[in-house]
Amino acid sequence: MLSWQELKNRPDIVGKIDWEITPAQAFEAYQIKSTTPRRGLEKVYYFYLSTWRGENKVLLVQRTYVDSQEVAQAPAPADLVEAAAQEGEGQDMPRGQLALSPALRQWLRAELGLEKG
Repeated sequence: MLSWQELKNRPDIVGKIDWEITPAQAFEAYQIKSTTPRRGLEKVYYFYLSTWRGENKVLLVQRTYVDSQEVAQAPAPADLVEAAAQEGEGQDMPRGQLALSPALRQWLRAELGLEKG
């Protein structure tokens, strides 16, 4: 897994992050039993809020047809992470994975130099 600083120095990854896809959409598109046509789908990078086992953390993952792997963990402010976890309570599908809140997305984009914070 890359450190946060290493990720910031990888425009080849940062430039390919899909800011709109949710964990549920990625799961549906890339799962083995997907009804979505697979041709033309490349690997995708996206952030999500992991709530697995009560450990709230913001992860960047790379997903392909074969698997998904964690690329980096974002040092997001605890108040933003907690607010997003509470906001998404009961909506974590796939299990333990929440879409980013607008505030978390904005913070991440600013941290990665994609927009002003």
